Amino acid sequence: MASKAHVDSTVNERRLRPIYDWLDNGNNKKALQEAEKVLRKQPSNQCARVLKALALLRLGKEDDCQMIMEKVRAEIPCDDSTLQAMSICYREIHQPDKISELYEAAAKADPTNEELLTHLFMSYVRLCDFKKQQQTAVALYKLKPRNPYYFWAVMSVVMQAMQADERLAKGVVLPLAERMILKMVNEGKIEAEQEVHLYLMVLELQGKEEEIMEVLSGPLAFRLSSLPQRRAMLLLQLKRYSEAASTFKELIEGDIDNWAYHRDYLVAAVKSEAPQKCLEFLNEIVSGKGKKARAPRLARFELLKHARLLKIELDSYDPLELMRQYFTQFGEKGCVVRDLELYLHLLESDKRLNLIKMLEQDVGVEVDGYPSTLTQMQRHIHLEQLRRICGLYHSPHTSLEARISLADRLCVLYEKGNDLCPTSDRLPTDFCPADAYALLATHLFHQLWVETQEASYLYRAMAILERSLVFSPSNFHTKILLVRVYLEAGLIGAAHYTFTLLDAKHIQLDSLGHLHAPLLACLGHLSQASSTLDHAAKFFVTNYKDSADHLTFAYKYGSFVKIQEFVELRKRLDNSLHFAMTTVDKMLLELSWCDSPTILSAMLASMRIQPQQDSIRWNLIRDNRDLEVVIGWEPLGSYQKDPYYREETRTCMLRLLSARNLLLRVVAAAAEVESSSLLTQLASELRQLQQELIPEILNNLKDQGSSAQSLLVPLDAVERLREAHESEQLKIIAQLADCLAGSVSPDSQCLQELNATPCLRTLPIPCRTSPASYKPFFLRAATCGETLSLLGAICCAYNVSQSPTSIKKNNKKLGKRAQLPLLHQLGDGWKDVTSLLMERANVLDSVLTILEKVQLTTGLDANDMAVTTVMERGQESIAQSCRELKSRVQLTLKLLSSLKS
Repeated sequence: MASKAHVDSTVNERRLRPIYDWLDNGNNKKALQEAEKVLRKQPSNQCARVLKALALLRLGKEDDCQMIMEKVRAEIPCDDSTLQAMSICYREIHQPDKISELYEAAAKADPTNEELLTHLFMSYVRLCDFKKQQQTAVALYKLKPRNPYYFWAVMSVVMQAMQADERLAKGVVLPLAERMILKMVNEGKIEAEQEVHLYLMVLELQGKEEEIMEVLSGPLAFRLSSLPQRRAMLLLQLKRYSEAASTFKELIEGDIDNWAYHRDYLVAAVKSEAPQKCLEFLNEIVSGKGKKARAPRLARFELLKHARLLKIELDSYDPLELMRQYFTQFGEKGCVVRDLELYLHLLESDKRLNLIKMLEQDVGVEVDGYPSTLTQMQRHIHLEQLRRICGLYHSPHTSLEARISLADRLCVLYEKGNDLCPTSDRLPTDFCPADAYALLATHLFHQLWVETQEASYLYRAMAILERSLVFSPSNFHTKILLVRVYLEAGLIGAAHYTFTLLDAKHIQLDSLGHLHAPLLACLGHLSQASSTLDHAAKFFVTNYKDSADHLTFAYKYGSFVKIQEFVELRKRLDNSLHFAMTTVDKMLLELSWCDSPTILSAMLASMRIQPQQDSIRWNLIRDNRDLEVVIGWEPLGSYQKDPYYREETRTCMLRLLSARNLLLRVVAAAAEVESSSLLTQLASELRQLQQELIPEILNNLKDQGSSAQSLLVPLDAVERLREAHESEQLKIIAQLADCLAGSVSPDSQCLQELNATPCLRTLPIPCRTSPASYKPFFLRAATCGETLSLLGAICCAYNVSQSPTSIKKNNKKLGKRAQLPLLHQLGDGWKDVTSLLMERANVLDSVLTILEKVQLTTGLDANDMAVTTVMERGQESIAQSCRELKSRVQLTLKLLSSLKS
């Protein structure tokens, strides 16, 4: 019998193999044909039916797939190949809960099948159902008493503790996990290092440092790697500073250049011995084995910082001379500027200037001279970066004319530096050391643009960065700054092209997406905005599945310490602020493309917007932007708190998201039959944003001065919020919503507001004879186009919802007569509003037509290849923005014309 079953299994596998091959190759039609061929001979073959369902799903026939899947599921399959195929189907239709139900039924039918229980456990891992994980792991351990299954159960208990409130976790759940592990310890069944790590994690979560020390000193310690480091850190946590300092000293003597050891040593040492003694120890290392080591030299600066806090003077300690020595030793290394920047605040401003003068003498480059060797150039670059950090690129140290001369000199230095490190001497992936001159020049040009509003400086920055990219195509700093400069000039197409060179993938879509994606639609590149936002949204959606795979592998290989990190990563991405903004912007963009009431109704139905409730989880939202990726050397003390303005820009993003979300809900509410009270509520919330919340944050940023205009801080959310406020977009949509809530058609006041609102008028076309930034114009033009389309969508949605057909359907649903007006009884307000909106749409179209033909002026030498590149990309960007904004205007005119018919 067993032999016959084995033969049947082999035959079945041979018959199914072609279906798997076609599915793997992406030929779903062939896979479907092969599945049909097998089913003609074996109509009841479960796996073949499921593979047929999978082929149908990938051919877009989800309903047919679901029908087959439900029939097979009712048969309670236990065959592994069938269950695996069904799991793939459920994953692809985003129903992971069905996988658990599938394996639950199979495990119930065959409770002694270890493989089924393992798959059931992993299905609960994907759902983060920690209680059921624990129950399944216990069942597995009872069936097969193996350590991995037991510790799966323990880890599931730990994860329950992390989800529970602190009192329950420390009082009940974690002690249970500790007792479970102690049972294995007492029985001598601990087998792997990760099991000991899990024990230490449980103790750490309970704050039991003494017990952890016992483990690290006991028989389990031999299973741990990096034991001395763990002991040292634990002694520090236990505030046994003297022992901790001694342990870190031993670690330092074994690894002199480990900065973490030095930093932690100082934390312990300044609390257990005199700072002077610490200084002597560090001096001994520097003068002995650590002559070429950075860490002990940095530790002396760190010691001074601690001593200053304790108000203790150190003998024979001159930070100025030590910094000079540090630069002399490491001046050509890329780390030297960031190292010294951490401690320059220890020097008074006049001593910083003295330091710069001393370093200028050491570097040996004359005021009008140029570095003669690669090493001298690198030291000179780092000196220039330190000069900027010390404020010597800013007033009052440098006048406007001097800054212009300095920028010119940096451009020349870049050209000379390129000769010292030709591309033939470098790998294609190597950065050219001279690139730093171009980056410094870019900062200066941007600074000059902010101060003078002369766009010629922006185009000069573009030219030098484009030239730099030719010789150093892998330098991401250059690409990011070029994106920012193009955006400053309103050339979004050129910015997007440069951003694609970064080849941002996976989590970078979240951490770097803020650099340009929010402005794609706002500056006119609508189709590119749609694809970019869609690509980002797909990443966030698929992340849930991908992170589930990471979790299952962590359990499979016993990497318990990583499980918490993977769960945190999943939450971080699922609640991303960029994800929420991307979703809302994508939906508003799609609504703005509707050209008929039918398409609008279908679009709203597919989006499933619930206007009655705010679907955004504001209390969980996470700001995952990587702001530090934008390189800069801003002056010390030029910022009161955070040089990246994280909190201020985050608040702007939240306000903007709130405003955009309300606009989306207003359009959806207008499509509801009974929407008066809802429209009134949403209009009130929009007014509060317009009149109170947005001005508050904008004024707060304004009060902080122009330092926030630095390239260091991408202010796209601030500019979008300011545009929404100054154009009165929120105000006019609130006005229309309020009007429709209390009247059957727009009244005269609403018409007056529409006629006067700035958001339905464009700004003047930028100067055609001199360099100009097109950003303000395109921001307003895009706002104008979007507002026209949203106003048209609200009017059409409202008219459709109040049509006799909709009212009749609603009456049947509600079982009562609704006292709503018929369309032919509405006043002339609709015609007046429609005429006004169509008039403004035609004006916008005309202005964009004029701008589309304007030639870009840079004020630079057109024979320069870099300048030619800037002109070509800039010109195409302007023309593309005009074409796409005009295209949306035409769709809006079609939508508005339906109101007249």
